[in-house]
Amino acid sequence: MDAISKEVSDLENLLGLPNGFYNSLMAEDDWSFVIKLSALFEAASGQALAAKLQHSEIESELSYLEQAKKITLILKLNIITKEQSKFLIELASLRNTLVHNIGNVTFNWETFTSTFDKNQKKSFVKVFGHGIHEHFEINGVSLNRTDFTVDNPKMAIWVTAQEVLACLHADIANSSNIKKINKIGQKLVQNITS
Repeated sequence: MDAISKEVSDLENLLGLPNGFYNSLMAEDDWSFVIKLSALFEAASGQALAAKLQHSEIESELSYLEQAKKITLILKLNIITKEQSKFLIELASLRNTLVHNIGNVTFNWETFTSTFDKNQKKSFVKVFGHGIHEHFEINGVSLNRTDFTVDNPKMAIWVTAQEVLACLHADIANSSNIKKINKIGQKLVQNITS
């Protein structure tokens, strides 16, 4: 298992999700993929905020915070990058579009991306394909980010999301370690001053 997959697996465990939940998203229909992926980010964002603020007891309250506000906070706290925040904002926006009209339950990526003009493709790739290398090779076939992301949006989003989730978990783990170090420091101060 590579480092990014390990971070995502550890995040699944931390959030109480079944093992392999993230990988199983690829088998979902496109509507369910977006909804479940968005829900995963909402939970992970709340967890990351609580860990960064060193107060796990507020995690349940943070879960009710609107996702756009969570994204703003995790960006301001340097948990994610500006590119990652754009990805999360656009994913949340797409989720809202899909969930607030039941007719969208038949959403599919092929239909969605087939109407894109050149500028829409460029924007889509910049946001949802930022986790994909500009040029890469699979089984001897040379590919580029733009074509791959537009032709395989679900896979491109899955890869990009995996990178963002790994970063969120890494920050959660780092915050946990800082909390442990702070407790050790407090005990040392108490021992010295007692």
